Parts: sequence; structure tokens; C-alpha cells
Amino acid sequence: MGVRSGADYLKGLRDGRRLYVDGARVDDVTAHPAFQGVLATLAGLYDAQSDPEFADVLTVRDPVTGERHSTTLLEARDHEDVLARQRCDRLRTELTYGMMGRLPDFMNAYLLDVKSSLTHVGKHEEAARMDAYLDRLRREDLAVTHTLVDPQSDRSTQDAPPEAVRIVERREDGIVIRGARLLSTLAPVADEVFVGPYVPRRPGQEDYALVCTLPLDTPGLKILCRQAYDRGDGLFDTPLSGRFDEGDAILVFDDVFVPQDRVVVAGDLDAYNNVVRNAVGYGPLQGAARSTAKLKFLTGLATVAARTTGRAESRRHQEEIGEVVGLLNVAEGLLDGAALDLSRRIGERRDPASVRRGHGLPGEESRVGIAALTFFFPSAIARAVEVLRMIAGSGAIVMTEGDLRHEDIAHLVDTYVHGPGVSAERRLRVMRMVWDMTCSPFAARQALYERYYTGDPIIGRVQFFNAPKTREAEALAERLLGAGTTN
Repeated sequence: MGVRSGADYLKGLRDGRRLYVDGARVDDVTAHPAFQGVLATLAGLYDAQSDPEFADVLTVRDPVTGERHSTTLLEARDHEDVLARQRCDRLRTELTYGMMGRLPDFMNAYLLDVKSSLTHVGKHEEAARMDAYLDRLRREDLAVTHTLVDPQSDRSTQDAPPEAVRIVERREDGIVIRGARLLSTLAPVADEVFVGPYVPRRPGQEDYALVCTLPLDTPGLKILCRQAYDRGDGLFDTPLSGRFDEGDAILVFDDVFVPQDRVVVAGDLDAYNNVVRNAVGYGPLQGAARSTAKLKFLTGLATVAARTTGRAESRRHQEEIGEVVGLLNVAEGLLDGAALDLSRRIGERRDPASVRRGHGLPGEESRVGIAALTFFFPSAIARAVEVLRMIAGSGAIVMTEGDLRHEDIAHLVDTYVHGPGVSAERRLRVMRMVWDMTCSPFAARQALYERYYTGDPIIGRVQFFNAPKTREAEALAERLLGAGTTN
């Protein structure tokens, strides 16, 4: 098949999965009110792959089968392929305004990184299993999510808690697993899940060293969703919640059988701990594209809000928005840097002799994409939201579309809620979007998500402290300290 339509995607979700929302079992996720907005968004992305306006960017032709498949599954061979991926990532994330952190795009890039890492550390059997799974995704165009993090039953230790997913039985034809994992974003509306690593496992924890893939309708697998933020209030009042609430869930594996052809790692600590440690960098490129799109949207919305209220004429507010525009320019540069970083690393792994070292060149490998996602984008996006909130002020606390349409008060709304040369309807539409981006439950979840997008920020900073780049910088300072001294 290669490329699915939106209708194909929706049909595939009617699979009898065990989904629970607000304390009730949901028999058909495609019929549940809480998911109508995000399902329409994702179905639209699937349809865009066949739209003549977008198809050449969103899809590529497979050199072996001749069929077209999503560009998000393109394994890059050179810089031209990386640029094709970057263009696709930018388009898909701008079509969703950077609001969805776990589009299928993210997992497709992540899984390519898993294969690259396993190959790099010599785990060729495991890499081959990932390669076979990637080929299947190219053929079937599935939406995949992940579940990585152990339950928060005891955060005083990094050891796997007994509630974490583990192998409880080994059979000739597969394994049986039991336990829970979080936080599976997109799980309610995805086709399959990748059960992967987050924290390293130590000797004695082999049963917890598990990597596998499963359909989300697998017997024994239960999807426990958080409260939905799309409460059916309509796209006028909740234009973001009503389109982009991708959902989060805890996955419970109640003695789930995993067939052997679905198992990637089962007890090999070395393989498990290296699943993403030496990734080539597809994921960070996609993440940088998504974050740039979101920062671009926030910049635009702040500008629209300023013009709607008349604050665009104030130098004070021009200064605030100008800062965010500056951050957007930096983000665009970081996105290009992540693409160059990925291209360089692909080239170096194909031909180690191509690595250039010497005066005027970096001495240690850079990690532009993951550094941008860990350090730059969380603060830049938070700053943009702060500016948006300041631009709107109390103006974001407005009535609803129902008031605008009510026959008793519509004329009063028209009279008293307009802006400078802006109708009341236009002003309300803008401010409802500002509210949804800054003050709604959806907005609060977005803020938390950006902070933890790459995991625990403390762990991330410690990892960078222990990276070779630190020693390279330290050596530069030591060089000057030693200048002019005698032995």
C-alpha cells in the first residue's frame, strides 16, 4: 500500500482496543467525542500525502519496490536525503503548527535512530529486526507511538520498580510481559506502540531489558487515558484543544504475549542500554523542526494579538515581539545546524576516514539537535508564551462564541468588544486562541511537555557535563592558563 488515506487510517483504529477515558471503556475511539479533533488532524495529514501540492515533499519513491512511502521513513544516504527529510519535517510540523510533539513523524525518526545506534555498536541482529519493522511501516504507513518511562511508584531510585514492564515467561515462539509504562502520548489514536528504553538497566535487571513492538489492540494491553482537553466546546472557543489534543496514556501490560518476530531485545543489557545512546540524529532533526514551527506560530499569534488590540503601535510591545522574532531566527539556524550535524554523522559512519580534524575545526563530535531541544527550545518557547500572555493581558479572558451569537446580547458584544478597526468577532476569535495557548488545560500540558520533551532536564545537563565536548572546552582554558609558564 505504501501511502494510506485518512479514511484508511480511521478504519484501522476500529480494532476493539481496550481504551479507557474518564472512567469508561471506549469501544470505538473514532466515535468518541474527545478524539474527533485530533483524528481529523491526523487523517488530514494522511490525505496530504496524496495531495498534488504536498506529495513530492511528504513522500518519496522506494528504490526497491517502486512504491511511494512517507519521507519520514527515508533512511538518508547523503546530504540531499537529509534536506528532503528536513523539508518534510518542516512542512508536516507547520501543517500542525508545532502543537503535536508526538506525531507519527517523531517515532519514524526515532526508530531510524534506534536502528542506527544498534548498528553502530555491533548489535546487528537487533538492528536487522528494526530494519524489518521499518520496512513494514513503509509498506503499511502505520501511526506508531512509544512508551518508555517506568511508573512513578518510587522515584527515590533509578532501579526498575516491580511495577515496570518485565518479562515473566519465555517461550519458543515469544515472551509474555507484565507491568506498566508511561507516558504514552498519541496512544489512544495510534496503530502500534514501541516499548523501549529510558533509563539504563543494571546486572540483575535482565527481565526489564525489553524492547518490542505491538499493535495497540493486543490482548491484555490496556490504554488508560488522562482526562481529555477537547471537551467539545467547538473550534471557535478552543481552536487548539479542539484540533491538537493528541492524548497521553499509561499502558498496562496484563500478561501480554509478544511474538518472537515482534521482539527486538529481551534480556541483553548491552543491547538495551545502547538502543538510543549512539543514535545518528533523525529524532533531534524532527524535534527541532517541530519546535521551530511552534515558535513561528507563537511569534505570529503574538503579532496578530498586538495588531488586534492596537498594541502593535507601542514600541514597548514591538520590543517584546522583536525578541521572539530574534529567537525564531536562532531556531531556524539551529534547525539547519541539526540537518548538517545529521549529514556529517551519516558520512562519518559510512566512511570514518572522512572525519576532518585539525586547526580551525571542532575536536569532538557536536550534538546540535539534542542540545537545541534540551537547552534552547524549552526556554525560547516559554518566553514566547510569556510575551503572548503579556501582549493580550486581561483581554484573553473573554466570553464565548455562544455570547457572540446570542440574540439578546450579540449587539452589545459587537458594540463593546471590538478592536481598532477590528470586528468583535475577529477580536474574540483571536483572544480565544490566545486563551487556549496560554491559560487552558491544553496550554498547561503544553508547558509541562516542552519542559520534559527530552526527558528529565537534570539528567540531560549531567550528560552534557560528562560529554567529550566538555573536555575540549576545558582544554582550551587550560591552554591559556599554561601560556607563558615554565616547567
